[in-house]
Amino acid sequence: MIKFISVFTISLTLTLSQRAFADPHHEGALSSLNLGMRYSSVLENRGVIFYRDFQIDPVLGVFLFDDRLEFLGDSIGYRDFVFKDMIRLRTRFVSITDKPLFPAHDSIKNGGPVRSDTYEWNTRAEIFLPGYGDKYWAELDFGYAKDISATHGNYFDLQSKVKLFQFRMPKFKTLIEPNLFGSIGWGDSLHNQYFYGPSANQSGFNNLSYGLWFAFPEDADRYYPIIQIIHFEVLGARNRRGEFATDRNDGWLFSFIATVGLLE
Repeated sequence: MIKFISVFTISLTLTLSQRAFADPHHEGALSSLNLGMRYSSVLENRGVIFYRDFQIDPVLGVFLFDDRLEFLGDSIGYRDFVFKDMIRLRTRFVSITDKPLFPAHDSIKNGGPVRSDTYEWNTRAEIFLPGYGDKYWAELDFGYAKDISATHGNYFDLQSKVKLFQFRMPKFKTLIEPNLFGSIGWGDSLHNQYFYGPSANQSGFNNLSYGLWFAFPEDADRYYPIIQIIHFEVLGARNRRGEFATDRNDGWLFSFIATVGLLE
């Protein structure tokens, strides 16, 4: 744990030493505070369904130091641009749980997998083409996650988005960017056993997802999927047949986030 805190501290030091090449959405020590909710048609993570019904989660986002330091409901992270507005690094500590919040019907939970709650250190490089600003048309992200509590497994993912077009919503004048989205992940045996079951005891590609990702770039960072319609699936025969993934290894996710800025 100390090693990962040290890496996190080094990452903060390196990014703080860089000049911010892209203007933040907000400025100040306490730069923004958002309150709202997120609706998800299912509770899903890395291709496997955790809870077979919809979820409504409260959203509380506290953003500090020009929106670079982020406290969210399940994570704390720091992100900053390191090369113009083209390359951004992000590092976070994230909690992982398969327990639904609301609703949490016993009739749906009974008989389902029971995983230990855990934590991951997650870091990623986000590459915007040709940049994050008005000329943005695509993004390519490389991610790495390390379990630091339950399994100490490792996970890598590659994610891409390509802007299809943009338009403004009538009356509200909100700028909306529909993106074609795709991602693929790879996990080692420790990681795969946690997500898919004890028999998923080999390393390999483990999940694929694709669909539409709607960004609202004038209202929220492109990192957050304000609306998404995604098909997901578990990859690999052992993973798909794993005790935690059988009959839970593919599906569709529809989600949206609605928040209000309290410091606007």
